[in-house]
Amino acid sequence: TTLKDKYPAVQVDRFDIKEGVAFPVDYLVTLQEETLKELQESKEFQEVLRPGENPVDGKTEVVRLTGTINHFKPGSRAKRYVIGFGAGSTEIYAHLSFVDRASGQTVLEQEVRGQMMGGFIGGESLKVTKDFAKKIVNTVKVVRNARLPAPGEPAEAAGAPPSSDR
Repeated sequence: TTLKDKYPAVQVDRFDIKEGVAFPVDYLVTLQEETLKELQESKEFQEVLRPGENPVDGKTEVVRLTGTINHFKPGSRAKRYVIGFGAGSTEIYAHLSFVDRASGQTVLEQEVRGQMMGGFIGGESLKVTKDFAKKIVNTVKVVRNARLPAPGEPAEAAGAPPSSDR
Protein backbone atom coordinates (compact mmCIF):
# COMPACT_ATOMS: atom_id res chain seq x y z
CA THR A 1 0.00 0.00 0.00
CA THR A 2 1.14 3.55 -0.71
CA LEU A 3 0.27 6.85 0.91
CA LYS A 4 -1.56 7.74 -2.31
CA ASP A 5 -3.70 4.59 -2.13
CA LYS A 6 -4.65 4.92 1.52
CA TYR A 7 -5.11 8.67 2.12
CA PRO A 8 -7.23 10.83 -0.20
CA ALA A 9 -7.08 13.75 2.26
CA VAL A 10 -4.24 15.60 3.98
CA GLN A 11 -4.33 17.90 6.98
CA VAL A 12 -1.49 20.46 7.08
CA ASP A 13 -0.44 21.15 10.66
CA ARG A 14 1.73 24.01 11.83
CA PHE A 15 5.32 22.85 12.18
CA ASP A 16 7.28 22.85 15.42
CA ILE A 17 10.65 24.51 15.88
CA LYS A 18 13.51 22.51 17.37
CA GLU A 19 14.80 24.03 20.58
CA GLY A 20 17.68 26.39 19.90
CA VAL A 21 16.69 27.07 16.26
CA ALA A 22 16.02 30.77 15.66
CA PHE A 23 13.19 30.33 13.16
CA PRO A 24 10.82 33.32 13.34
CA VAL A 25 7.41 32.24 14.65
CA ASP A 26 5.62 34.42 12.05
CA TYR A 27 7.39 32.40 9.34
CA LEU A 28 5.53 29.31 10.63
CA VAL A 29 2.19 30.89 9.74
CA THR A 30 3.44 31.77 6.27
CA LEU A 31 4.93 28.30 5.77
CA GLN A 32 1.66 26.60 6.73
CA GLU A 33 -0.41 28.88 4.47
CA GLU A 34 1.96 28.45 1.52
CA THR A 35 2.03 24.66 2.01
CA LEU A 36 -1.79 24.54 2.07
CA LYS A 37 -1.95 26.65 -1.10
CA GLU A 38 0.71 24.62 -2.93
CA LEU A 39 -0.93 21.30 -1.99
CA GLN A 40 -4.34 22.52 -3.16
CA GLU A 41 -2.86 23.65 -6.48
CA SER A 42 -0.96 20.38 -6.92
CA LYS A 43 -4.19 18.31 -6.75
CA GLU A 44 -2.18 15.50 -5.09
CA PHE A 45 -4.99 14.97 -2.60
CA GLN A 46 -8.76 15.10 -3.07
CA GLU A 47 -9.00 17.33 0.00
CA VAL A 48 -6.49 19.59 1.75
CA LEU A 49 -7.54 20.43 5.30
CA ARG A 50 -6.54 22.77 8.07
CA PRO A 51 -6.36 21.47 11.65
CA GLY A 52 -9.90 21.03 12.98
CA GLU A 53 -11.47 20.62 9.53
CA ASN A 54 -13.07 17.35 8.50
CA PRO A 55 -13.33 15.79 5.05
CA VAL A 56 -16.66 15.99 3.21
CA ASP A 57 -17.11 12.24 3.62
CA GLY A 58 -16.55 11.42 7.29
CA LYS A 59 -15.17 7.99 6.34
CA THR A 60 -12.28 9.45 4.30
CA GLU A 61 -8.88 8.55 5.72
CA VAL A 62 -6.75 11.60 6.52
CA VAL A 63 -2.98 11.85 6.88
CA ARG A 64 -1.57 14.73 8.87
CA LEU A 65 1.48 16.48 7.43
CA THR A 66 3.51 17.88 10.27
CA GLY A 67 7.14 18.56 10.89
CA THR A 68 9.92 20.14 12.87
CA ILE A 69 12.20 22.92 11.66
CA ASN A 70 15.65 21.58 12.57
CA HIS A 71 17.86 24.27 11.05
CA PHE A 72 17.40 27.85 9.91
CA LYS A 73 20.00 30.31 8.71
CA PRO A 74 18.47 33.64 7.66
CA GLY A 75 21.40 34.53 5.47
CA SER A 76 22.16 38.00 4.20
CA ARG A 77 20.17 39.75 1.49
CA ALA A 78 23.07 42.15 0.93
CA LYS A 79 25.52 39.29 0.34
CA ARG A 80 23.06 37.55 -2.00
CA TYR A 81 22.70 40.77 -3.99
CA VAL A 82 26.33 41.97 -4.01
CA ILE A 83 28.30 38.71 -4.10
CA GLY A 84 25.85 36.11 -5.45
CA PHE A 85 27.03 32.54 -6.14
CA GLY A 86 25.34 31.24 -2.97
CA ALA A 87 26.88 33.81 -0.61
CA GLY A 88 24.40 34.92 2.06
CA SER A 89 21.98 32.10 1.24
CA THR A 90 19.00 31.42 3.48
CA GLU A 91 18.72 27.79 4.60
CA ILE A 92 15.89 25.81 6.13
CA TYR A 93 15.85 22.11 6.99
CA ALA A 94 12.87 20.20 8.33
CA HIS A 95 11.88 16.72 9.37
CA LEU A 96 8.44 15.88 7.92
CA SER A 97 6.10 13.36 9.47
CA PHE A 98 3.03 11.83 7.85
CA VAL A 99 0.73 10.78 10.68
CA ASP A 100 -2.50 8.78 10.43
CA ARG A 101 -5.05 11.21 11.88
CA ALA A 102 -7.29 8.49 13.33
CA SER A 103 -4.61 6.43 15.10
CA GLY A 104 -1.89 9.05 15.65
CA GLN A 105 0.66 6.59 14.25
CA THR A 106 3.48 7.99 12.13
CA VAL A 107 3.34 6.23 8.76
CA LEU A 108 6.23 7.93 6.93
CA GLU A 109 9.03 10.36 7.71
CA GLN A 110 11.16 12.46 5.41
CA GLU A 111 13.92 15.08 5.60
CA VAL A 112 13.63 18.20 3.44
CA ARG A 113 16.27 20.86 2.86
CA GLY A 114 15.90 24.16 1.09
CA GLN A 115 18.23 26.98 0.23
CA MET A 116 17.44 30.39 -1.27
CA MET A 117 20.45 31.78 -3.06
CA GLY A 118 19.15 34.78 -4.96
CA GLY A 119 16.14 36.50 -6.33
CA PHE A 120 15.22 40.03 -7.28
CA ILE A 121 17.62 42.41 -5.51
CA GLY A 122 18.96 39.56 -3.42
CA GLY A 123 15.55 38.18 -2.42
CA GLU A 124 13.88 38.47 0.97
CA SER A 125 14.51 35.82 3.62
CA LEU A 126 10.73 35.51 4.22
CA LYS A 127 10.40 34.30 0.61
CA VAL A 128 12.19 31.14 1.72
CA THR A 129 8.90 29.99 3.29
CA LYS A 130 7.18 30.08 -0.11
CA ASP A 131 10.10 28.34 -1.78
CA PHE A 132 10.26 25.80 1.05
CA ALA A 133 6.52 25.11 0.79
CA LYS A 134 7.08 24.22 -2.88
CA LYS A 135 9.92 21.94 -1.79
CA ILE A 136 7.62 20.26 0.74
CA VAL A 137 4.97 19.67 -1.94
CA ASN A 138 7.57 18.23 -4.33
CA THR A 139 8.61 15.87 -1.53
CA VAL A 140 4.96 14.95 -0.91
CA LYS A 141 4.59 14.08 -4.62
CA VAL A 142 7.46 11.60 -4.34
CA VAL A 143 6.50 10.23 -0.92
CA ARG A 144 2.86 9.67 -1.93
CA ASN A 145 4.06 6.84 -4.16
CA ALA A 146 6.32 5.34 -1.50
CA ARG A 147 5.39 2.07 0.13
CA LEU A 148 3.88 2.40 3.58
CA PRO A 149 5.67 0.39 6.26
CA ALA A 150 4.25 -2.94 7.31
CA PRO A 151 2.80 -3.11 10.83
CA GLY A 152 5.68 -2.91 13.30
CA GLU A 153 8.15 -1.62 10.69
CA PRO A 154 9.68 1.81 11.45
CA ALA A 155 8.17 4.69 9.43
CA GLU A 156 11.57 5.78 8.06
CA ALA A 157 12.17 2.32 6.61
CA ALA A 158 9.55 2.66 3.88
CA GLY A 159 9.76 6.26 2.59
CA ALA A 160 11.67 7.83 -0.26
CA PRO A 161 15.27 9.10 -0.08
CA PRO A 162 15.84 12.55 1.48
CA SER A 163 14.85 15.51 -0.66
CA SER A 164 17.44 18.24 -1.21
CA ASP A 165 18.08 21.05 -3.65
CA ARG A 166 21.83 20.93 -3.19
